[in-house]
Amino acid sequence: MFEIVNGESEKFAKIIKLSQNENALGASPLALEAVKENILSIFRYPDVLHTELKHKLAEKYSVSFDNIVISAGSVALMDMSVKAFVGFDENIVTAEVTFPGYKIIAGTNRRSIKFSKMVDYKISLDNLLSTCDEKTKVVFIANPNNPTSTMVTHDEMKKFLQSVPSDMYVVCDEAYAEYITDTDYPDSFELLKEFPNLIIFRTFSKIYGLAGLRIGYAIAHPDVIQSLMKHRTPFSISDLASVAALAALDDTEYLEKCVAVNSRERAILYNGLIDMGINAVFPHGNFVFMEFSKQGESEKMFDELIKKGIIARPLGPFGNEKGLRISVGRPEENQRLLKSLKQIFA
Repeated sequence: MFEIVNGESEKFAKIIKLSQNENALGASPLALEAVKENILSIFRYPDVLHTELKHKLAEKYSVSFDNIVISAGSVALMDMSVKAFVGFDENIVTAEVTFPGYKIIAGTNRRSIKFSKMVDYKISLDNLLSTCDEKTKVVFIANPNNPTSTMVTHDEMKKFLQSVPSDMYVVCDEAYAEYITDTDYPDSFELLKEFPNLIIFRTFSKIYGLAGLRIGYAIAHPDVIQSLMKHRTPFSISDLASVAALAALDDTEYLEKCVAVNSRERAILYNGLIDMGINAVFPHGNFVFMEFSKQGESEKMFDELIKKGIIARPLGPFGNEKGLRISVGRPEENQRLLKSLKQIFA
């Protein structure tokens, strides 16, 4: 077992962790400073409503205070949504290859879940719609999709929202939205004005680099937020998480840097994989999806990369036994990954 360190280890400079889509550049410097400044206040209980953070988010997205609920990450929002809107005789619908949290949360809440077929590694909203029935109450759409890193466009999302019943809740899980550079990405906040059954998930875990502090939020119609709030665990978000999130929202310079570095390195990584003949899918998030032709090849590649000190993500739990997902790392990490892959294929 090799130690994950900042300096040198015996065999590798460090283990490269490219398995959980974390921000390779780390947390926002302003967020880190805010945590340091508030560390002595940890004996105090946090504001249970996180009022200041909600006001700041409301200003950022031009919505009202009542449009927002703060949560202990996006997974908590999934749980709240299922509890609030899906009865024991009703069901949830999502894509067949997507974030496994939807299936896990359905299971822990003893709710039925159905899966729609993908098309070219992308969530097909037509297939999603045809999978729904009169018992479907919540549809989860990861956009960009995790693990395939593909994207649903604004027009596609609007058409889908126009097609579903008004009593069916459509969750747009936008955990990686800040990394998107494609102008066709949905303006969900504009869509929310027309579709009160839309629920938008966002998180501070990804581009803001606060995954370890567990803080996220949903934006939706005030009536929807009130329903979600009934299933929110009080005091589940620490004060340090809240002050870090507040500071991170102000760190626009760092955010722009993260987007620029990710966009550049994502292209280098994707093109490098394509040049090696690997079946990689054009990415939109901070991760790249690849699929091998035979069963067992992705696990073999995972094992070979581990031997070289690189951790990737096999995708059996995501619904694809032949897939492998690799997060976009720092420039030197991506170069080492590509070099390692060339050695493995050689």
